[in-house]
Amino acid sequence: MTRIARPSTDKEHRAVPWFGMWIGLALALSVIYCWSAGRLISAYSPSPALRAYLESDAPVESEAAAAKPPMFDSSFAAYLKKGLSYYIDAYDGGKPYQYKDSSYPHRRANATLPLWFKKVFPLNKHITPDKQTCFAHVGKAGGSSIGCMLGFLLHCGDDEKTNFQSVPSLLAATTAHSFHRGVYDCSDEAANYLFVIRNPLARALSAFNYAKPDLSEKHPFSKKYKDKEIYVDCDFWTLNDLAERGLVKGNNGASDECKDRAKKALLGTENNLVHWFYNYQFYYESMPPDANIVVIRNEHIVDDWNAVETLLGGAADLTKESLPVNNQYEKKPEEVYLSDAAKVVLCETLCNEIQVYKTILKRAQNIKNEQYVQSMQELVTSCPKEA
Repeated sequence: MTRIARPSTDKEHRAVPWFGMWIGLALALSVIYCWSAGRLISAYSPSPALRAYLESDAPVESEAAAAKPPMFDSSFAAYLKKGLSYYIDAYDGGKPYQYKDSSYPHRRANATLPLWFKKVFPLNKHITPDKQTCFAHVGKAGGSSIGCMLGFLLHCGDDEKTNFQSVPSLLAATTAHSFHRGVYDCSDEAANYLFVIRNPLARALSAFNYAKPDLSEKHPFSKKYKDKEIYVDCDFWTLNDLAERGLVKGNNGASDECKDRAKKALLGTENNLVHWFYNYQFYYESMPPDANIVVIRNEHIVDDWNAVETLLGGAADLTKESLPVNNQYEKKPEEVYLSDAAKVVLCETLCNEIQVYKTILKRAQNIKNEQYVQSMQELVTSCPKEA
């Protein structure tokens, strides 16, 4: 898909039932704080529809969703899960499936879908596009592990071409396509958009460390290390250093160019760091404005996976012991350290991103009122003013 500065739309979000006014009020106040502090530059402002939603007192949407019947009845759910278990048990690392209804080649003529968009088991023919889930894979939010559980080839172990971590479930069976960075392979008719999200400050830290080049490698700037401006040219080798030297006002040893580069990279308005560029707002505003959203919070994977599975008509039987862990490496203490001053300026710069994160949570069909509050309480510990 073609990426513009920030996609916008003049369509309104769908109406939601009124309750929980204080949640909407708290969200609106934090948005006003961001805007009054001048932290949103014009090139990064939300679309009119998103801004209206952020300023409204619209409540969390899970109560309305809970009143609806499950998408699949119990007998079909059992049949689907049994069939999927058969494929997963029989999988031997063979050729992955690329679905015939893939939208990507239609959007880009002669395009080849990346390997990590393919799955290791076929799609049941009865799961039509309007019953499918689109996996909105936000980078460095824990999406690789969830993607492996869904059956995608997301470096699930040592071999990038296999996946033995799929979980037999309705969610895995119905999540047919994915959306990651500039590749959008989902149907706009999709029943749900699945977001895997985490605390925005934690995601920013993970993304910074992930993209850092290893100078001991023969080609340290190939592939994901192609953007060296932040690290080599500006000498920002930790996020704490980028914050204290690149974002804090004053003469801190960084050039004006590097300070500008640091701010724009974190805002996501320049592609100096890939998973900062493709941020929550990019994914949120790229999907249909009236889409149903379901969420798996990185901090509460088991609870949220089971809640989505129940909405679909499945059983809440995922356990913590069955969770895979992928795409991680041992971090040095200085890579995860953030001073109080660094946290303040990072949260200020991420203010817009934090509000979109909250909106995604607020619109999630599976996140109950108390779970939204739980996530806001967790957010307060890192970014109290923006929460």
